[in-house]
Amino acid sequence: MSAVRRGGIVSVLGVYPVNYDNFKLGQIFDKGITVKAGQCNVHAIIDQLMDHVVNGRVKLDDIITHRLSLDEVAKGYEIFDKKLDGCVKVVLDPWKD
Repeated sequence: MSAVRRGGIVSVLGVYPVNYDNFKLGQIFDKGITVKAGQCNVHAIIDQLMDHVVNGRVKLDDIITHRLSLDEVAKGYEIFDKKLDGCVKVVLDPWKD
């Protein structure tokens, strides 16, 4: 919300967790921002999105709360499903020990 101009539009794509508190509702009202939402056809744009992440053009630190190895996939699903330990987003890293 901080990056959008007054009267701008923010689009929320995908699944939005109800208890996620990093969504600046006050700024929406203060700046007169329009919010649009819907599902995203990720398969069509995943390569482009990953390029932005890999090259540092997009930072995801505000939503990634847990990084686990592939061996911990069951734990990842459990903490995400039950929203344990403040879980918002789990990233499974195949190179993490």
